[in-house]
Amino acid sequence: MKLFKSGMFWLFFLLPMALGITYYYKFASDQYQATAHFTIEKSGKEQVDPLGALTGLPGNVSSTRDALIIKDFIESREVIERTRDDFDLIKLYARDDKDWLSRLEKDSSIEEIIKYWQSKVSVEFDLTSGIVTLGVMAFEPEEAVSILNAVLKESEELVNNLSEKSRQDSLTFARKELKNAETKLKQARTDVREFREKEQFLSPEKNAESKITLVEELEADRARAEAELQSLRLELPENSPKIQIAKYKVSALKQQVTKEKKRSSRSNGTKDAKTMSSIISKFEELITEQGFAEKSYEAALLNIEVARIDATRQQRYLTMIVFPKLPEDPIKPNQPNDYIVLFFACLLLWGILSLILASIRDHAGWL
Repeated sequence: MKLFKSGMFWLFFLLPMALGITYYYKFASDQYQATAHFTIEKSGKEQVDPLGALTGLPGNVSSTRDALIIKDFIESREVIERTRDDFDLIKLYARDDKDWLSRLEKDSSIEEIIKYWQSKVSVEFDLTSGIVTLGVMAFEPEEAVSILNAVLKESEELVNNLSEKSRQDSLTFARKELKNAETKLKQARTDVREFREKEQFLSPEKNAESKITLVEELEADRARAEAELQSLRLELPENSPKIQIAKYKVSALKQQVTKEKKRSSRSNGTKDAKTMSSIISKFEELITEQGFAEKSYEAALLNIEVARIDATRQQRYLTMIVFPKLPEDPIKPNQPNDYIVLFFACLLLWGILSLILASIRDHAGWL
């Protein structure tokens, strides 16, 4: 009985409780929620989520990113502006026949409208299944379904735009890579051609082989000529015409061998001599670069073909799982739950204020 005589109890518990019950019972407007479930799927190979691989939970990076993009879009000002042709948010929510706590004020700023809209729409994403649950509340069941369908339509259009942008970006990147590969291949072929023209042969390896073969043949001819000269000296005197001819032949072959050996190590007119091995090394380097350029060009051609194929098909899909249905029972006010929350809220308010007042009294008495 002493509790009911307390002014604090009446003022901060019973009075708010009575006002709250009166509001929920008599003034609170019914609000209906329409819901829909959908997923955002992507064609082709998905990028695996490393966290999901470690935890064992399914999921992928791209689907999660797309779902979060849709969530941010639905809760933003953008969706309000895009759905103006489908419904008038002010007309639907700023109604004089609804209670002032639930309705939207007609002279609300855009920031207030966005905040109010975010209180009427809910977007939940299940990381395990990848399902997005979208709910929209309105004062009438038909209005909730109509708004939800408009939001789903704009969300699907956003997904299509993201897919189109991704395809065009991939195609643009593939074209750029192909152009770079083509430029590098042309430059590599030009370098090989200019090197051949400068050194005046098609293949340094074959040229070196031919020079070596020529020297070996000359060496063999010289050996045979020297053997023939020794044979003639055994039969004829030293001043014999045949011996003189044989000596001249041997001398000519020696000079030719010496000349060909010198040509194997060519000088470019500067202080540094350019050996055949260095020429071959440089040529092999240019041929290797040309080979890499050709492989890069082939890979770029394959990539642009894949990008063209991907550009002709949709990469992302908004797949409906649960379509919007007309709600029958209002989700607000939920009287049993609202009354329980109201009771504990008033009790907490009364308890906190009582403790604060008691602390003030003790402090004043201590002074």
